[in-house]
Amino acid sequence: MTTYDDLDGIIGAWVKATGSTLFTEWAGQPARFFHIGGTRSFECFQISIGLPDSDEVAVRAWAIDTYDDSEMEMDRTWNGRVSELNEMLGTAVATVQDWKARWDNVH
Repeated sequence: MTTYDDLDGIIGAWVKATGSTLFTEWAGQPARFFHIGGTRSFECFQISIGLPDSDEVAVRAWAIDTYDDSEMEMDRTWNGRVSELNEMLGTAVATVQDWKARWDNVH
């Protein structure tokens, strides 16, 4: 059975690459998530990794807060095998980067 401990090396590399901090608990339960700040003040995105279930894992990227109230539009989840975690995290980080640049693309 895969646990968070088995995934921490991959997760840690993405946390470091994004200059973030890894959170390992939420409401007293094991968790893995990190935040990526937006290009504008007060904007924040989160990438969370679900508790592995056998050989499957979910990665979610979503907006916690935005300056244009578009949080509901920015929520994506990828499901895959544990062996695909690095790729899914790369996709999640790239998606957040696209969201951060959305205002630049309009003006």
